[in-house]
Amino acid sequence: MASFKREEALVRHLLARLGSNDAATYDPNAAGKETGVDVAVRIAADRIVGVQVTEVDPYALPGSARAQEKKVAQADPGKPYFMWGQNDPAVVLGAIARAITRKVEIAAKHSFDGYNEVWLLLCAGIPEQGTAVSTFVMTPWLSADDLNSATDSLLQGARYDRCFLLPILGAEQAFYPWSKPSRWQKRVKLDDIGDVPRAAYVDSLMKAVEAGDGREVDRLCDEECRQVLAEMRLNP
Repeated sequence: MASFKREEALVRHLLARLGSNDAATYDPNAAGKETGVDVAVRIAADRIVGVQVTEVDPYALPGSARAQEKKVAQADPGKPYFMWGQNDPAVVLGAIARAITRKVEIAAKHSFDGYNEVWLLLCAGIPEQGTAVSTFVMTPWLSADDLNSATDSLLQGARYDRCFLLPILGAEQAFYPWSKPSRWQKRVKLDDIGDVPRAAYVDSLMKAVEAGDGREVDRLCDEECRQVLAEMRLNP
């Protein structure tokens, strides 16, 4: 089970993306009673949101890639290391659906009394040594339609008012919000991808996907993961 401090940090990433940096966060389970909520957020005096948090493990065998990455990272702490990122969209979508299903089952056991809304936050691309590659999701080919096909039916019947997929590290700085009426949407923080240094990378990746060139996709994914790890070392 993740610590409150870790889950709170992930929720703060979400609040920053929503422009709600001033919202207060606190531990709803501090008294020892399990509420079903991981982090409580007071957005306004009369609006309290309960957030369930989970980290996407985009692999067919949960935990395998993360265990491997942690082992590699710990072998020579602080040094660069090599790993393949996940580049199969079907596996990524299956992993997201699996994460949602698990949280939906937990949510069904709780009343969430005292909360105005309940949100589910799924995080990917966690900016930590030993986690960045194994949680990395390639967003250029992950569309809102794909997410709706894979997970909307799960969420429509769940207790959540909103759900968010937040890849913290990624080329597009993509962000995926969901609500019952609007379903999944995809937003890209960069107004014009052509204005950033990775424009050529994204263009090359999309061309490789369209051409069905799996080897080139693998090479580009590896290049992006190396870049992310390099940025983490420069900006700890």
